[in-house]
Amino acid sequence: MQEGYLYKSGRYWRLRYYEPVLENGQVTRKQSSRKLALIREYPTKTEVRPLAETFLASLSQQRAESGQSVADFLENVYLPHCRETLRPSTCKGYWDCFKVLRDQLDGATLHNFKTPEADALLRAVAAKKQRAHSTHRNLKSFLSGAFRFAKRQGVVNDNPIRDVAIPRGMPKRDRAPYSLEEVTTMLRVVPEPSRTVVLVAALTGLRLSELKGLRWEDFDGDTVNIRRSVWQGYVGEPKTLTSRAPVPVVPFLLEQLEEYKKRNSGVGFVFHGESGQPIRVENLFRRQMREPLEKAGVAWRGWHCFRYGVATLLHSLGTDSKTISTILRHSNLSVTMDIYAKTLPEDARRAMMKLEAAFKNAQKKGAA
Repeated sequence: MQEGYLYKSGRYWRLRYYEPVLENGQVTRKQSSRKLALIREYPTKTEVRPLAETFLASLSQQRAESGQSVADFLENVYLPHCRETLRPSTCKGYWDCFKVLRDQLDGATLHNFKTPEADALLRAVAAKKQRAHSTHRNLKSFLSGAFRFAKRQGVVNDNPIRDVAIPRGMPKRDRAPYSLEEVTTMLRVVPEPSRTVVLVAALTGLRLSELKGLRWEDFDGDTVNIRRSVWQGYVGEPKTLTSRAPVPVVPFLLEQLEEYKKRNSGVGFVFHGESGQPIRVENLFRRQMREPLEKAGVAWRGWHCFRYGVATLLHSLGTDSKTISTILRHSNLSVTMDIYAKTLPEDARRAMMKLEAAFKNAQKKGAA
């Protein structure tokens, strides 16, 4: 059920709640209030709450059976709920998913949208345009989250997305991590502040949003504490609870940051503009880095490949997977090893040479 707020008004308990209404062809959320019961008959909020839950469940069921479309529910109920509760970057991704699905929903209503219809929807989206398999997976995840929310609201009785198959799509483009040689070249040819941003990214593995959110007071001796993230100018919480963990900072980086601080204000955000607000780090490539990197023959693959590079280099140096996961602050160890810690061709070659040596050694023992 949707949530409501119980309060006393005179001699009565009243329930305040929101419901979507149609105004000028648009569905908007309006606040409503309903008288539930006399306070003398239901002295406590706990006693009157079942009446509120029964009313809200009935309201939600009526809404579903009246033919509310899936598109209306997604756009005017679920997405506003997401904007109130989730990170802006997550909401942007959900809105992109909705735009892909919207034209294919074709008037489907919550009341008649079952697993076969959901399965057909994703297949139709996949047939219309070639997309990455991960995009199809994200579309299913978005719909499943929406129907879980609808189920909690009492609008539907089941989640029809749960058993839907994810259509096959194109494999995700694998972005190679930056090598030490590439990073060294970047540091030699790009100007400030790009040089220091690259250095911090390459020696910490921070996400781009975390880089933009760094403040000088976050550095504590030989660690940096991740306290915030910045996305399109919006300062918010780090991506996950585990993202808040401190990250080790090597002495060389601390020395370089001290040099950078002499040319910086030394207060507030480490990478800031004239206003003192975080700079748009993602724009540095276009403004300062593209031309010198092209001349130096370094292929730009985005900021996240520095994070891949930290994991891959640590992995090649024999660092155990748990430690790498701790440095990257992943909540799931498999994410670190499946996505971030790339096995380089030379690593694979060395591993096969070790296999050959072990094989030959076993042959010698057998012959003896």
